[in-house]
Amino acid sequence: MLAFGFLLGLALARIATVGALPTNTSGGLGSRSKIAPKVFIIDLFNEEGSSWFGIPEFNVLERNVTVPGFSPLFPEAHCTQDGAICQLVTGEAEINAASTITTLVHSSLFDLTRTYFLIAGIAGINPKVGTIGSVTFARYAVQVGLQYEFDAREKPVEFPTGYVPQGAFAPDQFPPIL
Repeated sequence: MLAFGFLLGLALARIATVGALPTNTSGGLGSRSKIAPKVFIIDLFNEEGSSWFGIPEFNVLERNVTVPGFSPLFPEAHCTQDGAICQLVTGEAEINAASTITTLVHSSLFDLTRTYFLIAGIAGINPKVGTIGSVTFARYAVQVGLQYEFDAREKPVEFPTGYVPQGAFAPDQFPPIL
């Protein structure tokens, strides 16, 4: 969490050096004006998302906006009262992230033309390659949402697990690259 707080601080500092970016021009929850956040925080699951709740400097739970098309598990974007900072949870796996962000970008509720996006996700890295807070590009993404699962009583004996990536024939294989 410390690394993500640091990244958010950098993003907010960048906004301050750029000058006055647009803030929400809506007069309140009932207004029809678009919300124009300076920063939009994107999380992948509940624990990541809830780590932003209760921060005194910005309360993203002051304004909860239901966005049609978001996942039924995470149907709202959370924003500060003025809309300067917003946060959402996409759900794990690329398909959930893709559909949620596509919905956000095409939503008539937000003006994202001058918004910084902070993807605040957790991951692991070999300590010989990087340190906490490192930024890196992965060669592979682990897709836990698109896999087959054998019942433990029915999986082949040689399989160490019942999980097989979609398109592969064994748990330790990568699907073919098309």
